[in-house]
This record gives sequence, C-alpha cells and structure tokens, in this order.
Amino acid sequence: MPDSNINLNNILREERKLKKPRTQESKFVPLESDFYVKIARQIHELEEERSKIEDTYSTKYAMIEDELKTARKALENLINLRTSKIITEASIRSSLKQRDKYDPEAMTLEERRFYNRLLELMTEWWEWRRELIDRVKVREKQTAPAFQEDAQQKNREQGDRLQGDGQQEAVMEEAMLQGDGLQGDGQEVEGRSAHLEWKEPQDVQQEAVLMEKKQKETIPEGKKDINKEYIVVRLLKDIPTFVGVDGRNYTLSKEDVAVLSAVNAKALINRNAAIQISVKR
Repeated sequence: MPDSNINLNNILREERKLKKPRTQESKFVPLESDFYVKIARQIHELEEERSKIEDTYSTKYAMIEDELKTARKALENLINLRTSKIITEASIRSSLKQRDKYDPEAMTLEERRFYNRLLELMTEWWEWRRELIDRVKVREKQTAPAFQEDAQQKNREQGDRLQGDGQQEAVMEEAMLQGDGLQGDGQEVEGRSAHLEWKEPQDVQQEAVLMEKKQKETIPEGKKDINKEYIVVRLLKDIPTFVGVDGRNYTLSKEDVAVLSAVNAKALINRNAAIQISVKR
C-alpha cells in the first residue's frame, strides 16, 4: 500500500464546510490540477494489492476491501459536491457579467474545462434572454396605443347597440314604475275583483285567440305600423295601469291573459311578471 495516500474523507469534510447558499459565490478546497488522476492511480493500486491476497477471508483482504469502498464513495460525493458548486458559480458569473473577476485556481484541470465551457454557454443564454425581453417590451410599447384605441372604438359601438336595443324596454319599465306610484299598494284595480278565478288551459287558449283578434281589430289605423308582432301572455302578478307602445292603456291582474305588443310583452316576461302562451290557430 502506498505511503502517500490522499485522504478523501478529510477533503470531503473540508469541502462541505465551505458550501454556501446558491445565491453566494462558491468556495472550493484547493486541489492540484492532476488530483483526479492521482486518486484513480491510488484506487487502482489498492485493487492490485487486493488481487494478490489469496485468502479472501483474511483480515488484510477485508481491510483493503473496506478502504476501496470508502474511497469510491468519498470520491463520488466529492465530485457531486464540487460539480454543484461549479454550476452555481457559473450561473452567478454569467448573470452578473462577472466572468473575468473569478479565478478558478482551486479547481482541477477537468473542473476548469467544465467551468469555462459552462460559463460560456450560460453567458450566451443570459444575453439571448435579455435581448428577447427587450424586444418584447419595445413591441408592447409600440402596439399598446393602437390596441387601446381599437378597444375603445369597439366599446363605443357595443354601447350604441345596447342603448338602441334597450330604449323601448326602458320606456315600458318607466311607464310601469309611474303606474306603481299612481296605483298605490294594496288597492284593487278599478272594475276588477280581488278574487282570482282559475281557468283551464283549454279555456285560456280560446280566450287568448279571441282577445288577440279583438285587440287587432281595435288598434287605430295610425298605430298599426308601430308593432307588427304581438305576443299572448299570462300575467303572474298584478300590473298597474300603463301605456303600451301602441298608445293603448293597459290594466292587468294576475292570471289575466292578454295580447300585447312584442316590446311590452318581452318587458313583462323579462321581469318575471308574465309568461308567453303558445296559441294554436
């Protein structure tokens, strides 16, 4: 067994003491440039010495076997630890543009080669990343005004459409609110009984057909073009007197069946005050 053996366990212990967080510069135990070559030669010599022992159950054989296992495990841990430090060091230097400020004298020849190539790749990566982010920021600044203008124009157009669609319904709701103020809470509608009479579905449909025909006949000539579409509805609640878009006054009670212009009928349906009835002709 050689007299000048390298104690890998002691080196590994010292290397662990110098371990720093990933955001800090790494420190290494100084190793000779040919350190790994010497370690490989030392392990090889131990293997040769072990092979010369005929009695594999002897104490000497067991001691050399144990020393080989310890050396291999310590070498593996040492390489892994120093590799992690090299990666951290290269990452910090490349991102902070400090490549020339670090002198890897404590590394072996193989570690320096690995460090320099890794630093070069990481530096290229960070430069490409910064350029890409800068280009994206420039494009965002250039396209932001045009995008905002298009969005504002679309919002204005959509607002105009919604305003036009809601005008007729707004007129209906305003008339109904005015009717609430005139009618008063708890009063009966004039000419109608507070008692609600239940009607069979068949009677409801027949009554709806008759009412639709009667109402179309009584619409003034000047009003006929206002709404060409009418809807048959059944009231779900009492509705105060209101003026329809056809110019007529309507006073409706719960369970009444009425033929109303589409605008008035849809307004009541949307407020859950009525439901549409399909009439078979």
